[in-house]
Amino acid sequence: MITVVRQRVTWLSLLFLPMLGGCKITGHCGGGDCVCPEGASCELECDAPPCHVECVGRNPECRAECGNGDCACGPDSHCDLTCHSPPCHVQCDESTNCSAVCANGDCTCSSGSECAFTCDAGPCHVACEGNHRRCDGQCANGTCECGPSSVCSFECLDGNCHTYCGQGSSCLLRCGEMAIGAQGCRFDQCAAGEPQLCPDGITLRCGDAVCPPG
Repeated sequence: MITVVRQRVTWLSLLFLPMLGGCKITGHCGGGDCVCPEGASCELECDAPPCHVECVGRNPECRAECGNGDCACGPDSHCDLTCHSPPCHVQCDESTNCSAVCANGDCTCSSGSECAFTCDAGPCHVACEGNHRRCDGQCANGTCECGPSSVCSFECLDGNCHTYCGQGSSCLLRCGEMAIGAQGCRFDQCAAGEPQLCPDGITLRCGDAVCPPG
């Protein structure tokens, strides 16, 4: 049986959240910290920034909204993190499946996790630390970095990005209408060798990345 707890998440109510592991928690954040306790499923909305969100770990579902703050997806969790208002910084820990929105901040995917980051407002920096089956990200006026032994797909939204593809990794980079291969829309480092232009004419690949249909 799933229990639904509807409450405003304040510092006082957070004292009791650790007892609710395994429950469905629905709450609202405002001007502080919101916590989804270990093992719980949560939906947390931001009413009044700053809103800092922590999905502690082993969360089968953690849907939360950051605002002028930080969002953290704990180990072995499935997270969907949005941004109420920038800046929004995101940290996805090890062994997570993490989708998140960055804005004027950093999005980090820890080793071994699967991540997908979108950028609401630049600058947006994406760091995929390594050993990812999938790590996708949008950058703007920032850096996209794919660590070793990973599969990464990056999009530079403003043609002003620095992109790196590590040892043993395969990466894609596209820049929409920007001139692919120009400064700010190219691989600053491709450990596998010289990047290649995909048949669609707007995507660069590094390593053995599979080009999009074109």
